[in-house]
Parts: sequence; C-alpha cells; structure tokens
Amino acid sequence: MGMKSKGASILKKAERAYRNREFAETIRLLEPQVFIYRQNPRFYYLLGMACIRTGDFAGAYSYLKRAEQLDPQNLEVKAAVAIVHLKRYETEHSIRYWLEILDEDPHNSYAKRGLETLKKRADPDGIEELFDSGKIFRLLPSPGFYLPKKVRWALGILILGVLVAGAYKFGLPLLKKEASRPEIASIQLEKGSSLVDPSSKARYMLTQKEISDSFQRIKDLLQGFRDTEARVEMNRLLLSNATRDVKEKVRALLPYLKEPSFLTLKSSVSYQEVMKDPYLYEGCYVRWKGRVTNVRISEKEITFDLLVGYQNQKVLEGIVPVTLRFSAKVDPSFAYEVLGEVLLKGTSIQLRGVSLHELGI
Repeated sequence: MGMKSKGASILKKAERAYRNREFAETIRLLEPQVFIYRQNPRFYYLLGMACIRTGDFAGAYSYLKRAEQLDPQNLEVKAAVAIVHLKRYETEHSIRYWLEILDEDPHNSYAKRGLETLKKRADPDGIEELFDSGKIFRLLPSPGFYLPKKVRWALGILILGVLVAGAYKFGLPLLKKEASRPEIASIQLEKGSSLVDPSSKARYMLTQKEISDSFQRIKDLLQGFRDTEARVEMNRLLLSNATRDVKEKVRALLPYLKEPSFLTLKSSVSYQEVMKDPYLYEGCYVRWKGRVTNVRISEKEITFDLLVGYQNQKVLEGIVPVTLRFSAKVDPSFAYEVLGEVLLKGTSIQLRGVSLHELGI
C-alpha cells in the first residue's frame, strides 16, 4: 500500500472515530501523520476539534490556526478558532471571528449563539462556567450523526443473540476480552539457568535475583501499559552483566512498547531525573515545557533547541536539541510543550519530537 492510500485510510478511520465521539482515538490516529497531511485543512480541523473535545486547547489552537491558514474561508474552522480564543479569555478575537462568520452567513447559528452567550457571560467566571459545564459545545459544529456506544452495543448483542440462536444468551460471552497479553507472558527466562555473565564489566552490575526480578518487573509493567518504567528496566538489563540470552529476551519485548501521544502519556520523567543517568532513559518518551531558540527549517525536518523549564522565562533547567520530522509552526515568541523520545549522542541527550503544543504564553 502506497503512502497516499495508507494515509487516506487513516483519515477515513479518524473521520469515523470523530463521528463516534472517540476523540482520543481520533488524536491517536492523526498525530503521527502530521507530515503527510501538512497541506490538508480537513486533517488539521479534525485534530483541532478532537483536541477541543478532550480539553487540550493549546493543541487545538495550533492545529486550527493551521487549518485556517490552509482554508481561510471555512466557517466551521472559524467557529472553532473563536471558541479557543474564548478559552484564552481573548473575547475581542472571538467576537471578530463570529462577526466574520455572520458576514459570510447571516443565519449562522453558531456565531449568533456565540455573540448572544458572550452578552450574558463576558466575565472570566462566566466563561469558565461555560467550559466546565460543557455548554460551550453548543457553539461548535456537531461531530455528526452517530449511534451512542450503548445503542451500538445493544444492537450488536441483539444480532449476536439471533445468530447464535440462544446458544450463548445475547452473545455476551463472545464479547469477552482477554485480561492479559499472553504473548508477553510467554517470553520467559530458562529456569535454573545462570543469568549473570561472570566475565562482564558492565555499567550496571546486578545479582542473579536482581536480574530475575527486573525481567519479571518489565513484563508486569508492559501488562499494565506502563511503557516508560518498562523501558527504564529494559535499559538497565541491556547495559548490565546479564547473559546474552537474557538480553535477547529483553529485546524480544521491545516491540510491545508503543509510541504515546499527549493523551496517553499523562505524566513524564523530569529533565533533572533523566540527566542523573541518561543511559537509563534512552528510548523513553518525555513531555517537557519550555521556549525554543535556534529554529532551523529544511525540506525534511525542523530542528531547534528547547530551553527546558523556561516557559515562564524564570528558571532554565537545561537546553535540549529537538528534531521534528513533521510540519509544525514553531515560533520563538511562544512557549511550547514537546512530546519526544530521548536519544543519546555521546553523553548528551536529544529529543526526537513526536508532537508539539503551543502553551499560549
């Protein structure tokens, strides 16, 4: 399958996920495809709207402004951008967008509701209540017609019930999912074998029990989808005095690590923690805030230095080179949060950027 046909398939899946109100899934599908769709306004609109629905207004701003840049006449994009400005308490910008919409479409209900709502709730507390209560979504285009998940489940159960003719009542047993990942559980160390290479002079010198416990901990962490902690343990064993067989088993578990998004990576290892022992964190994903400098843009990538911790221009924790292999707007005037993979270059670290959010400060 070519890159375009594969991309088109992903976009269709994302459209379907968005209509089904699966906003986190929409983001998961689209975020890795930014470079492929860098000229597609619909792509940025879907991503921005999904971010709004999940409460990520910094990400929504970046994506929707790109959609507006690519399709400046799109009224749905303008309505969404107005909401993001409202969240930032930039009411004058929201009003300007709604008035522009009404110039093009005097009967536009979203713009009318927006202006009417702002007359009643122009103060910060009123605006915050709009967002907290979810009433703000009345000012946005609907994701489209869909059957609620409960209805889809009910229909599915009914159909299965008919198909199995009562053999399994309502087909529920067929819908049960495995609680664990048996493919991970099946990777085991050979019982009774020596796990320590006595001739090794490794970075981490471990005992037989420490190696055994660490390997089991990796599997437990992967079962719990705690990939960052699992990767740290993997690095420890790969750089230890464990035998070649142990390290081969660890490498067999590497494919089960998944690249995260801002939604799935809820917490992050700090810059200070990584710098205590960078070798432990190679391949781990982090989300660090800061400002950018030395921005360089080529046909294939964007590189810059992230001033970690300097988002408020008070404390600089460190400077980390970042590489983005997707299209993004990077403006040194703003602060950003970068989601990236830690890479080692000698004793220094770099980030392979996976996603980027403007913080609005």
